[in-house]
Amino acid sequence: MKPTSVNLSDMSNRVLTGGRVIDPASKTDEIADVVIRDGMIEAVGQGLAAANPDLPVHDLTGYLVTPGLIDLHCHIAAGLGDFCLEADRVGVQSGVPTLIDGGTSGVATFGISRRYWDQPAVKSRVLAFLDPNQLYLATKDFICHKLEIANDIRNLDVDSALECVDENQDIIIGLKVRACYTDDPKVSPFVEAAKQVAGSMPVMVHLGRFPFTPTIATSYLLDTLRGGDILTHAFRGASGVLDTDGRVTPQFRDAVDRGLLLDIGHSGTDFRFRDARKLFDQGYFPDSASTDLNVFSIDGPVYSLAETLSKVWALGVDLMDVIAMGTTGPASAIHRESMLGSLEPGRSADISVLEVVEGEDLPLSDGFETVLVEKKLASAGCYRSGEWYGVGAERLEEVPA
Repeated sequence: MKPTSVNLSDMSNRVLTGGRVIDPASKTDEIADVVIRDGMIEAVGQGLAAANPDLPVHDLTGYLVTPGLIDLHCHIAAGLGDFCLEADRVGVQSGVPTLIDGGTSGVATFGISRRYWDQPAVKSRVLAFLDPNQLYLATKDFICHKLEIANDIRNLDVDSALECVDENQDIIIGLKVRACYTDDPKVSPFVEAAKQVAGSMPVMVHLGRFPFTPTIATSYLLDTLRGGDILTHAFRGASGVLDTDGRVTPQFRDAVDRGLLLDIGHSGTDFRFRDARKLFDQGYFPDSASTDLNVFSIDGPVYSLAETLSKVWALGVDLMDVIAMGTTGPASAIHRESMLGSLEPGRSADISVLEVVEGEDLPLSDGFETVLVEKKLASAGCYRSGEWYGVGAERLEEVPA
């Protein structure tokens, strides 16, 4: 069913009742109520519908109620190039209140992206990683790589990048970099510039190759990354984090030990069940399960954040931990855990509602392999600052107070 925005009266004040509340931040997993008042979470607990007779009730019996999901890596600067999607298609209309653009833009064009995200028509919360290059633009044909400006040292201006971060510090939460090199195949000046500009913010690094421009080998990349930096596409195939026997490399182990964060960044070809199984078996799990959604993957194999989380669930990860990969994990990675990723009272009412779809032989595909499962997650909608955006919302009936 096509996602729709549903205007139920006075949605910024109501009680969500009967749902299974899963909040990894508080280790909560129980049937409970959530009180929303003036667009904020007022309370979470049992019996709150009866305790607030002045508020209308939204019956979520049979659904999962979680903190607002966060997609740590997607491409949503619609109109800038031909690679990105409309923010709300990926965001609130897919049950995800918060999106983080994964470095679609470099410094010179960042203001164009910001103008789009700041439009009143965009209802999702949007944050962003900035590419350190002056000119970078994610496009279908990899034009910045084809023209070899993605690996041109003249494309770096650290002072200008620092100024851009300072002017946009409310939405820039880190740097996203492609680990290209120029003269020395062991060193990426683009990674080094990103670290310099980021300071204490995370640097998200694309793991894998690009057409037209060379990147440093995975072993050198892992050695240069800091604790708190993010390796996106960490569960792709042929990534260099596994040796010929399928064991993690010493460089990968050491990087994770010092705090490197692992992100899925699914995209069309950057997640493999095969490789994820090998890493999971050795105790290496995603800190975040982002989609890297773009025009190539929205209609499959990625589809949505709920579908991506389902693939981790299908590999035997506990549901609480799966939900954490879409809530507390990304919130902590971008240093916004005091604002996002929890149902703590006093926070904005950003809340996701998920359905557990059950059946025989439900397919989940990584683009290479299809696994059949008996249950998976699907979005039923979300609240964003107390306003409801439903997916098939007629199933979520309002119960008279």
